[in-house]
Amino acid sequence: MKNHNIDFVSVLFVYKEKVFAVQRQPNLKEFPGYHAFPAGKTDINDSSTPFKTKFFCENKAVHMRALKREILEQLGYDIENGIKNGEVFSMSKLAEVVAPEFEEILFKTWFYRVDLNKKINFNLDSEEFTNSFWETPESLLDTFLKGNSLMIPTTRWILEKLKQMPSAKQLGDLSQNYENKETIPCLEILKGIKILAVKSDTLPPANVTNAFLLGDKYTPKLLIDPSPNSLKEFQRLLKTIEDTKIDFIFLTHHHPDHHQFSNLLARKLSVPIILSKDTQQRLEKKFGIDYFKKIKLHNPINNEEVTRWHGSSVRIFEIPGHDAGHLGLAPDCMKWFLVGDLIQGIGTVVIPSPEGDMATYFLTLKKI
Repeated sequence: MKNHNIDFVSVLFVYKEKVFAVQRQPNLKEFPGYHAFPAGKTDINDSSTPFKTKFFCENKAVHMRALKREILEQLGYDIENGIKNGEVFSMSKLAEVVAPEFEEILFKTWFYRVDLNKKINFNLDSEEFTNSFWETPESLLDTFLKGNSLMIPTTRWILEKLKQMPSAKQLGDLSQNYENKETIPCLEILKGIKILAVKSDTLPPANVTNAFLLGDKYTPKLLIDPSPNSLKEFQRLLKTIEDTKIDFIFLTHHHPDHHQFSNLLARKLSVPIILSKDTQQRLEKKFGIDYFKKIKLHNPINNEEVTRWHGSSVRIFEIPGHDAGHLGLAPDCMKWFLVGDLIQGIGTVVIPSPEGDMATYFLTLKKI
């Protein structure tokens, strides 16, 4: 049963035209390495007794206690004292966002805007953050657009609105309805790589396999691991990508939650499939040689370029262990690595027999 009762609070400190943002430590479980605003979770023990302090008394007491606690822990700043001594001249509930239904845990985040009379030199918690920035919304967005930062969509939406309306105090509910029955949810947390949350025949607790769209109008565009679990989901996938010119389908490995319906999709789109020779042989052995009938197949070599990302060649890497024919993708700049099921964010990686090998798996992890 998903928990709908978790509230988070996040703060946007604003001084003149600049916003304070942080980069989260890469070893954190939630949003590792992301550019974000300081945030934290409300506590069940937080008192609901109203504050008497200016600004705090105008907002939900539980939120204000969480905000005060998290800012003090993460930034070493007592915001209530800041209000009392005149460092804070305005505070408003800027926006609210409910997590999409496909998230493992459903939660709501409340964003508060805090305008300052002076720029504060915060004392960062080094266990939480690796860096911080006083930048304009335009500058923070430019970093994302150049592929130099990870951002959840909400962060980007807020920055875009503040770029258009710097003095905005209330943006309202920015929650997005991803439950459109005709299309599949599409997220872009790194510019130039879109994530499609496709319902698949994967292992619980997961119920989707992330398919990826990689490439732009100037470079070959790859659809990676499309694996809808039904004809209905297949049609939703087609609807989602109908305005996108796909040049290749790329399969990381042969497990059904990474290839299901990919042959039907390749024929529908009239595009080749890139896959390892091992993956091709395993699928033909299981489903027959007609599985790839009328489809052009390409078995790549290690380090072969397949497209480009922000000017960097994207190459194929052999990453066996979870599956003998497993392939991954990474740019020469090594800012990211798509590894299929070699690493998972939900549950644990299975090393199945006969295609999996634990010793090989650990060697591959070490290599990556």
